[in-house]
Amino acid sequence: MNNNDLTNRFYYIYRFIVIVCIILCVRIIYINVVEGEYYSNIANDSIYKDITIPAPRGEIRDRNGILLAGNKPIFTVKISKNEIDRLGKTDRQKKEQINIIALKLSNILIKNKEKIEDTLPILIQGSDYKFTFDEDIKKWKELNKIPLEKTAKESFYIIVENYQKENGITLNSDLNVVEVQKILNESGIYPPISVKDNMEFTRQLDKEQWLYKYGIQDKNISAKDAFIKIRENRRIDEALTDLEARNILVIVDAVESKGYLQYEPALIAKDISQKTVALIQENRIDLTGVSVQVEPLRYYPQGNLASHIIGQIGKISSQDEYFLEDERYSKSDYVGKSGIEYIYEKHLKGTNGYEKVLVDSAGKKIRDIDHKEGVSGNKIFLSIDAKLQKVAEISLEKTLKTLQVGGVYESKWGNTNMAGATKIYKNANAGAIVALDIKTGKVLAMASYPSYDPNIFTNGLTKAQYDSLQPENPNDPLSPKPLFNSATMTAVQPGSIFKMVSALAGLENGLDPYYSIQDKGYIDLGGGAIYGNWLWNQSRQTQGYENVITALKDSNNYYFYCISVGYNFATDQKIPMGDMKKGKAILDMARKFKLDQKTGIEIYEIAGTVPDPKVKYEQKKTLLKDDITEKMKDKFNDITPSSNETEYKKRIDTIIGWIDENPSRAEIISRLSNLKVKSSKLEEIADLLKYTYFMHADWTTGDIFNMSIGQGEHQYTPIQIARYISAIANGGYLNTVSVVDKLVNKQTGEDTLIENEKSRVELSNYGNLEYIKQGMIDVTDEGTAKDIFSKFPIRVAAKTGTAETQGKIPTKDEVNYYLSHLDYYDVDRNEVLKLAEKIKSESKYKYKEEYYIKSAILQLNPRLKLDNLDTFKETYSDYSWFVAYAPYDNPQIAVVTLLFQGGSGGHAGPATRDVIAQYMGIYDGEIKLNDEKDDLKIKVEQTEENKDKITTYTLPTQQTYVQEFYSQPKVENKPSQDVNIPKKEEPKIEPKVEQKPSENKAPVENEQQQEQPASYEDEAVIFDESSTP
Repeated sequence: MNNNDLTNRFYYIYRFIVIVCIILCVRIIYINVVEGEYYSNIANDSIYKDITIPAPRGEIRDRNGILLAGNKPIFTVKISKNEIDRLGKTDRQKKEQINIIALKLSNILIKNKEKIEDTLPILIQGSDYKFTFDEDIKKWKELNKIPLEKTAKESFYIIVENYQKENGITLNSDLNVVEVQKILNESGIYPPISVKDNMEFTRQLDKEQWLYKYGIQDKNISAKDAFIKIRENRRIDEALTDLEARNILVIVDAVESKGYLQYEPALIAKDISQKTVALIQENRIDLTGVSVQVEPLRYYPQGNLASHIIGQIGKISSQDEYFLEDERYSKSDYVGKSGIEYIYEKHLKGTNGYEKVLVDSAGKKIRDIDHKEGVSGNKIFLSIDAKLQKVAEISLEKTLKTLQVGGVYESKWGNTNMAGATKIYKNANAGAIVALDIKTGKVLAMASYPSYDPNIFTNGLTKAQYDSLQPENPNDPLSPKPLFNSATMTAVQPGSIFKMVSALAGLENGLDPYYSIQDKGYIDLGGGAIYGNWLWNQSRQTQGYENVITALKDSNNYYFYCISVGYNFATDQKIPMGDMKKGKAILDMARKFKLDQKTGIEIYEIAGTVPDPKVKYEQKKTLLKDDITEKMKDKFNDITPSSNETEYKKRIDTIIGWIDENPSRAEIISRLSNLKVKSSKLEEIADLLKYTYFMHADWTTGDIFNMSIGQGEHQYTPIQIARYISAIANGGYLNTVSVVDKLVNKQTGEDTLIENEKSRVELSNYGNLEYIKQGMIDVTDEGTAKDIFSKFPIRVAAKTGTAETQGKIPTKDEVNYYLSHLDYYDVDRNEVLKLAEKIKSESKYKYKEEYYIKSAILQLNPRLKLDNLDTFKETYSDYSWFVAYAPYDNPQIAVVTLLFQGGSGGHAGPATRDVIAQYMGIYDGEIKLNDEKDDLKIKVEQTEENKDKITTYTLPTQQTYVQEFYSQPKVENKPSQDVNIPKKEEPKIEPKVEQKPSENKAPVENEQQQEQPASYEDEAVIFDESSTP
């Protein structure tokens, strides 16, 4: 190639570049000069908009792939502050514009009866204005029986004091308040109090922060005054009523609450009808910034089924703000609040997508800029079988409702009369059933009654829904609580189902399984302490000679009294066995079965309590201090608490110190006299000290007797008992309990199996379990449960249990109760009311009204005792327990049923039998589950004109959402196989995405002797402002 050719080529390239540059320059000049105004208008009238595409939560399914928690598409209404602000230049104009739009939008929503996302913390009820912050604090105090005037600090220490009393412990005084709070939290107690700096209620801090947002510094301002100031600040038309103004503020506050995320649209309403969508579209020119989108809504196709396992969701509250550290969350998100939804929140939470679009000033989309789909959360497969769960829930409810009317539980396996010999158990209105896989510890079913529909939480609770979840009788600790999982959170006395522990303790301590003890009916320990067998107490009959096997079959108390102390009271001889160490051998065996520990199930549970003599002593001492401090206020000749507080406390401490000595009654009277107690009160106080406290502070033979038959201070949950029964059936292996089978990563499809740890109960001779199992099979072959299983085709090993519940049932209106029985109390109504008011005015603290009424009655009639006031109240009925495993020759499933106030343990048998029947494939009832696709449609108004069609509307910036279904081959219930169970590890599979016909009657067998306190573990109260309407 010569130089001329090269020069020519460069010349042509140069000419081409020059021509292109000339064309570009001409085009730039044309755009700027000729069409400059056109493009300038477009630039001024357009805006980039980021639209979040919410990701659906991960699905929850049963072991066979049946959907329990999924997502369905709904219409939502949102409003964007950025777009509204463009309508005005000044702050005043912007406020006026959003007020106009908010009023029009709220009118449309209200007219169509849509539910607005109302989080405005000022309520208007007639002429009454209230802060929801204050109402939440009040409700929490009332629920925890804390005087309303108590400060946050005082309330916190009341909770701490109650915790110590209930658990019989004393916390180390060196602990700081943060450490004490941690101990409470680990026990499932979450006081809504910030312990940082000066103690304050978290809702009070929320209130101050909210007021500050509107420029209000006065934290003590009334709700009405705050409303007036905010209304003026937001320049709301004075012609509007306060209710109309509040409707505006609901929307304005939702927008303002976005804070520095003003570019994000605020959610105003969810799950609206297509009729409402159409109205919004028709008025879109007047609703700048308002958009309608399609988003996923959590839904539960099976309704109440397994609700206590699955749990519920709710808005992020102040206690949940740690979620916001994860960029997948925003403050308007719904998160798990209980159950699996809570425990596996980070796995179930998806990663939101987004769409970046260019829109004009009217909100009309010009074009898409960028788009990324959301990624749903991981799937969770539970270990429960939905159909087995359904049978458990049906059978439990059927049992309770039959008990309430004294009816007959009908079944092809034999009818069972549910009426007691002398009463109908009308208060049998709560209970639980747990079914475990004996070899793995997996939960096959877990029912708690009453239950609730978690769907009501997905779109905010109405007041009616909120009220339906509250206890029917707030004064009654055993009143049904729909949100309360009795299977894991109720710890009560086990009654005779504990006798297998006592029997095993005896066998391990050298007891000959065939050593016989003659049932003499009762044992008299002297001093009026008589301990009888249940049959003797019921009909003055005895059961003859008993050994370990027959004593379990007959549930013979007399036998277990004897072995608990190693003494045959029938022959007045020591039993040839090792030292039972005053019952300690039985308590040690209970701990070997981990009845004092949690089972390890993923959802919330409490640990049971194995009796402890030291704990009993401390509890008695604490009760004595509280009781005597109150009762001695007017019992001294020379002082009162107000006249000489130091000396009063000194004398009280002196009296309490006598509990270690347990002096005689005469000695107590002498000492009280020396302390200048009024002579007229000496015997009354001495008897209280001696017979109520001093005699029962130490661990007595009577305590050992009661402990050996499952009465007294035992407290265990149904889930703990189910694990204990499984261990007996499987040769002594204790499995960590789990309700989750596996997690499936949405991105990779990888399965993470949840496998359980297991350990073996430490026994010297595992063959001793065979004697226990023989006793349990005899229960159904020829013992207390014979009639229930006589026609059942599968051999079932079982044990009945009846646990006493002492005390009277409080009424819904305690004040009215006491005032309606004044004739019996022999006091005048006017005098009672006058004195009650006087006591109230002089009291340093504020108590419930019934406290003042009772105090006045007792003062006006000193002959009355506190128990006399409750004469006309109903008495609590016993707890009913039934435990079983099947098949006897090849154990696969363990089932435990607990009925509150169910009377005889046999009453829980038919429900247990039905669960086993379903597991074994022989259940005779129809089991129908809901079709998961039934609810996967957008709500539509059904009228004569549109009842046969669904209108589709084209919406600006509307997102589409497609529900994905997952299924896997159905797994039938089959005998479980031996498996190697590796150590359980915490799964870590976060989504890998970018972060933006004959009637039978069961006999009653118990009973605890001597007075014992009612035993009930109340729920841990978790304060959640988001659940308050």
